[in-house]
Amino acid sequence: MCRGASFLTTIDEDAEDENAKQTGVDAMSYFDYTDRTAFLYDEDIIHLLCADTTYPELLERLLKDDFLVIDSGMKIPFFAEVRDYMGAAEKADPQHHWIVKKVSEEDALGAAMGSICFFLDFYTKTISAPTLVTRIDGELYKAAKIITKAEQLTGANYTDIPQLKEQLALDLVNRWIYCDEDRNPNNYMIRYTSRGDQVVIAIDFSNVDLLFPGAKIKGRAESFGWERIEKTRYLTPLKVEHFLSYDMEFFSMRFDAFAKVGRRMLLELCKGCLRFQPDHAALAKTVTDNILKRIEYVHGYFAGQFPKVTAVKEKEKYKDMGSTFTKIYKEK
Repeated sequence: MCRGASFLTTIDEDAEDENAKQTGVDAMSYFDYTDRTAFLYDEDIIHLLCADTTYPELLERLLKDDFLVIDSGMKIPFFAEVRDYMGAAEKADPQHHWIVKKVSEEDALGAAMGSICFFLDFYTKTISAPTLVTRIDGELYKAAKIITKAEQLTGANYTDIPQLKEQLALDLVNRWIYCDEDRNPNNYMIRYTSRGDQVVIAIDFSNVDLLFPGAKIKGRAESFGWERIEKTRYLTPLKVEHFLSYDMEFFSMRFDAFAKVGRRMLLELCKGCLRFQPDHAALAKTVTDNILKRIEYVHGYFAGQFPKVTAVKEKEKYKDMGSTFTKIYKEK
């Protein structure tokens, strides 16, 4: 795996963090995942995941009727074909391919909730597959973009490969806020860039719960972890111990983006995604209130469980300061 130097926040690999010893997790180097286009690197991947588009432009492009055209001759993934999906292409950019399936107004609610999560992912620089509810020729469809040249996370050693583990660790922030308890490895894809980086793409948000009042998933008080109502589901493919070498500087790559989510912006997003629901205004307000409360709760919980920086980073900081003072002294 090629780890591009321009994306690394570097920590001395020889320094030993006691916490890392205990957990078996390296507190070493991680990518700057806030620079989405730089991480995705290849123009075709950037275009596929809409990273060459601004958030307002993406809303305008996707939250409107008839931006898709049914293409009955399009080759679609087998799993979609056996579930009665069809292929569709974007009118404005036919190289963008989607799978679509007719839904009733009632059944469209779950998919609409998933679309709110996708747009929030996009806003927070989280990499996920576009999914939404739209109208084509007067009929409602749920739609998901086809992610080409990708494979499921299931077969990857994601607990040992730092780049995969880092992305999944950050992804927990999003899924906790959305109360998405169906995050098994089948709900992530991996797409490789031309320089060998492994891009984790979240897919399928059909089991999110944005209507449960407040924080449905509570953090454990005694140590980092979470208590779930749905005991048979997964909030992340990772185990608790895989998170313990990280710090708030790392998680701030995601929390800093969520801190920019404002009430007006979120309310407008929810109204747009829920526009096919008869009570869309009331639903939008409920979802907005819940998400804002959860952002505050999850951030507060993480901040109370993780140090601002790891002991390794503190050690390196003072080591650098000592080197600077030594250099100044020698120059006198």
